[in-house]
Amino acid sequence: MSETQENPAESRLAERIRPLVNEILERFNQEQIAPAEAGMVILALTHRLLGILSGTQEARNQFITSLINLINNYLSVEAKGMGEMI
Repeated sequence: MSETQENPAESRLAERIRPLVNEILERFNQEQIAPAEAGMVILALTHRLLGILSGTQEARNQFITSLINLINNYLSVEAKGMGEMI
């Protein structure tokens, strides 16, 4: 689902967390965190969050589904780009 296709609740959530995401990215820049290091931070946070969500199956499933959709969308765009290169 693209940003223009988001439902109102998802749009409100995105607006609410956007400043936090921007602050984290700015902190990465200030600390001169390499992209691979930033990826490891995100993976570590994801691991911790999954542990926290272990007691709330519905929230955990929703998070996992969102994560899978994000990765699938990214891979779909990448695959289309690779198809153009061939």
